[in-house]
Amino acid sequence: MVQSDVDTPNQSVDSVQAIQNWMVNQLVEQLSLDAKNIDVTEPLTRYGLDSIDAVTIVGELEDWLEVELPSTLFWDYPTIEKSAQYLVEEFDVSAALDNAESAAPSETKAAKPEASEKSGKGWGGFWKGLGG
Repeated sequence: MVQSDVDTPNQSVDSVQAIQNWMVNQLVEQLSLDAKNIDVTEPLTRYGLDSIDAVTIVGELEDWLEVELPSTLFWDYPTIEKSAQYLVEEFDVSAALDNAESAAPSETKAAKPEASEKSGKGWGGFWKGLGG
């Protein structure tokens, strides 16, 4: 039997879920929201996401997934659910997600947002650097 390079349906579901969780955490951090109040099927504009926040999160998503993304990602796919599905279908995100999983056990939830703020990588760091 030949092993396919295509993800199995369960791997795709796991990848979509991992990206959705990451996006929820970014919204929580960027917009000071409570994660319990974020519904992945609701439009991101419902949570007050403006263009600067959107570009910042797309830049950080590029850094995390190690892919180049359209800056209009959240306008073309306006919910967390649709954006995550698009990313899994159109990009090879498996290597980045594998790396994230292997790094996750050493991180704590409390330390993760602080580390992200100080990373200064990608557009997120760029926009934060301009603010002060």
